[in-house]
Amino acid sequence: MKWIAAAMAILILISYPISSSGENEIQEMISKVNEEMLYYYDSTIQNMGPHPTGSQECEKVADFIYEELQSYGLQVENHYWEKKGYSGRNIVATLPGKDNKAVILSAHYDSVAVSPGADDDGSGVSCVLMAAKIMSDYSFTHTIKFVFFSGEEQGLYGSDRFVRDMYERNEIILADIQLDGVGHAVSREGGSKMRLSSSGSSAWIAGVVNEMAESYDEIGLNVKIYRDFAGSDHQSFINYGYEGVFFLEYEFNPHYHSSQDVIDYVNFTYMAKMCKLAIATAATLADMDVKTMVRVVEPERGAIYFGDRKILDTDDYNSVVIGKMMMKVEILTDDKINLVEFYMDGELRGVDATEPYEYRFGKVALFRHHITVLAEGESSNDMTEMDVYLFNLVPRYWLD
Repeated sequence: MKWIAAAMAILILISYPISSSGENEIQEMISKVNEEMLYYYDSTIQNMGPHPTGSQECEKVADFIYEELQSYGLQVENHYWEKKGYSGRNIVATLPGKDNKAVILSAHYDSVAVSPGADDDGSGVSCVLMAAKIMSDYSFTHTIKFVFFSGEEQGLYGSDRFVRDMYERNEIILADIQLDGVGHAVSREGGSKMRLSSSGSSAWIAGVVNEMAESYDEIGLNVKIYRDFAGSDHQSFINYGYEGVFFLEYEFNPHYHSSQDVIDYVNFTYMAKMCKLAIATAATLADMDVKTMVRVVEPERGAIYFGDRKILDTDDYNSVVIGKMMMKVEILTDDKINLVEFYMDGELRGVDATEPYEYRFGKVALFRHHITVLAEGESSNDMTEMDVYLFNLVPRYWLD
């Protein structure tokens, strides 16, 4: 039932109050966004020519990004990956916070084979580089990671491996903000609006984005929120149980994935607005008091289960359960948890009020089902979602 997901999203949103602290610093940060610097980043990337994953040109773009980030005094590392015959590296720059909870600003630096990629995704890379340059001079409660993926055009390969590694290390990720195609605008309307793709569990992040756009006149963007579009690297975070949103220009770029994706068709005033919005959002999230986070620990992503027993790890994020499924969740919280609710395909199936928080799904089920878990605390709430392939022909109760 779609209304249940919508109601949950609103509940989660109001449980994350947006603090007014740091407003002066945010105003200072966004005022430093420089169109000439954005042009420098994007033109440098474009002038290296088409740079598909695995090419020498792609490695040159990676080297450029790496050296820029190092010059900002950030901790920079390469994250190497291999998948389905492709290989590459992601570049990760870390701005340490007071704790290990991470807010991620990301973009992909590979292009399709025919394209110099000025908008897709030189624009996103330029914005994240600009954000890294500016934000490196400030300190935040949570850690910020500026991440640049390759392998996006092949199927989110670089981000899939990066997020899976984070997931297997039990890293705490508060949010991913992905910028992919944020530089094209030709009309007055297009130059004043942006599209934001968000999943149900990421609605609270979308709320922060919208609040930032409304709070700072200098940004000058009206946020149009859409249901999740799985076409960029934020989806890898969602696939592994994290939360993320996708920044995208309002007007479709007709030069997308073509040899004409050049800076002649990039609007740098518009790109600067998108960059300011991303910085304001990331800065707000990085100082936000997040009281409760719920995550599914079993079944694991990327695993096959026979009942309660894991029998195989797979090469992707999908979870498969043969028989009745025991779902176990972990809650990181400073709050008192009153209730944990377990939903299947929008229908409430069970509740648990004591640790360990778990529920056994026993209903006859075949193929893919959408699971939602809502943790309700005295002063905070959180929600997580996952799809599971279930093959259970024997009901838990005959009247279930």
